[in-house]
Amino acid sequence: QGIDSALLKFEKEGFDQQDLNRIKAGQETAFYNSISSVLGKGFQLAQYNIFANSPDFINQNGKNILAVTKDDVWNVYNKYIKNKPYVATSFVPTGKLSLALNGSKRVTVEQEKIVNGAEDSFDASQQASYEKTPSTFDRSVEPPYGQDPILTPPKVWQETLDNSIKILGIQSSETPLIQLNIDIVGGQLFDNIDKVGTANLVAQMLNRGTATKTTETLENAIKALGADIEVYATSENIRISATTLSRNYDATVALMREMLMAPRWDETEFKLTKQKVTNRILQQQTNPQSIASRQLAKLMYGEKHILAYSQQGNVESVSNITLADLKTYYANFIAPNLTSVKVVGDINQQEAIKPFIQLANTWKKSNVALPIISTPELTKQAQVYFYDVPGAKQSQLRIAHPALLASNKDFYNTTVMNYRLGGGGFASILTQQLRETKGYTYGIRSNFYASKYQSEFLVSSGVRSNVTFESLALIKDIITNYGAMFTQQDLDTTKSYFLKSNARKFETLGAKLSILDNMSQYNLPANYVMKRAQVISELTVDDMKQLAKENILPDNLIYVVVGDAKTQLKRMEELGLGKPVLLN
Repeated sequence: QGIDSALLKFEKEGFDQQDLNRIKAGQETAFYNSISSVLGKGFQLAQYNIFANSPDFINQNGKNILAVTKDDVWNVYNKYIKNKPYVATSFVPTGKLSLALNGSKRVTVEQEKIVNGAEDSFDASQQASYEKTPSTFDRSVEPPYGQDPILTPPKVWQETLDNSIKILGIQSSETPLIQLNIDIVGGQLFDNIDKVGTANLVAQMLNRGTATKTTETLENAIKALGADIEVYATSENIRISATTLSRNYDATVALMREMLMAPRWDETEFKLTKQKVTNRILQQQTNPQSIASRQLAKLMYGEKHILAYSQQGNVESVSNITLADLKTYYANFIAPNLTSVKVVGDINQQEAIKPFIQLANTWKKSNVALPIISTPELTKQAQVYFYDVPGAKQSQLRIAHPALLASNKDFYNTTVMNYRLGGGGFASILTQQLRETKGYTYGIRSNFYASKYQSEFLVSSGVRSNVTFESLALIKDIITNYGAMFTQQDLDTTKSYFLKSNARKFETLGAKLSILDNMSQYNLPANYVMKRAQVISELTVDDMKQLAKENILPDNLIYVVVGDAKTQLKRMEELGLGKPVLLN
């Protein structure tokens, strides 16, 4: 009904030139973003070659976007949308057919029964036969690799404003775009454990208007610039992120500054935001992936640790949060000494800093200290935990233990060591064994995830229910033997990826922002990518074996399985890790 009434309103009230200009500005920004990487350029050239019969249509497409008129829009609406046939589907809770659209036809989806060992063995060596498309060259011959790229780090400028805000920047003028982040360290770390989700709600409310602008007025002001501005919280910071056309940089920063310094704190918007967050939490409570991640965090950190909880909080904690709590958090923890700014794009240092001078003059200097966050301890022995989702056709697996913080001198080399285990996609042993050889899963990965305050070694996957045990047994075996079985060929594959992929570390504006983020967080030099490349080139097989031995600890792993307990729980005992613990 809402969709129908909106279309009728659109037909009746229409839109004005300002609306169209706002949309076209956003399309212009999106166009430049789409060609900011080598991959994006290649993709767009191919698309134009296919659909416009000319790869150089790229030069015309941007002009076409800007040339669209109001008549063009109405022509499309009347020709393709108004009174046209459509397909509508209703997915409603069991026993709630009254919620389906009127006139809906019932569709029954047959579900497979979970039968252990029901599938035939999967033969990964079986070759498919097909007729090859004629080509002007032999596509079966892989082009040879070129030389490793010679990297030149971008020039990074840095400055500290009078109120302690640090600004870092890189000038990059390939496209007329600028990306920037304002980062305020803290985020969830400052939350009261009884009111987890406060930082998230603060961030959400900064998006909901300013002292002089309603939510709608603010959104229109942002879109009129062809910009995107979003405020969001993580477990460790609150970030205001923006992308804008370079000609609109000053106006975009002015809006960011207004959002940061003059929140609207509207009571109605607060209630709507709380309801939206609560609905998202309720959805996640039925999502096996979210369940698995949350249960793992609680097991690793313990019920009394702030990082055991989602930054969104839970239904109870969110219901306890008041608008006064948000204002208190904002007054105490949104502070310039915790703030850094990163600017990348088509702008020089002087022009990039200029609109932040006003922020430095009006935002008084502070000395807010970050809370002390304890790191979790290793479990004394490996243990399996099971969360029952009756009838689940897949099992979500999370296998983890605490690991090195990102500030540790060995952290980066440890992530390099993980590449062949589960960090390299189809080049990783876990993928090759569980997906390509066995057909147990569509995807599996492992990595060392870390920041300044939290870290873990984690293996994650979703597997078919009837091979839950087989998947876990194979993962357990691969993890246990990975270091000892590491070969020179594994090292060569790893080095090839890391050294060649470094060329893209400086490619896009987003990649350059990541460089500035790492420099800011971990006090790294501007050429740290080259220094890491030199270290990687000198790694030996023995180095990798030692890193695996010290940082992958099979006897201390926490195994979390979210799946059908009726068919799978008992089988977990066969892993040799004791009796599994049922969590619900």
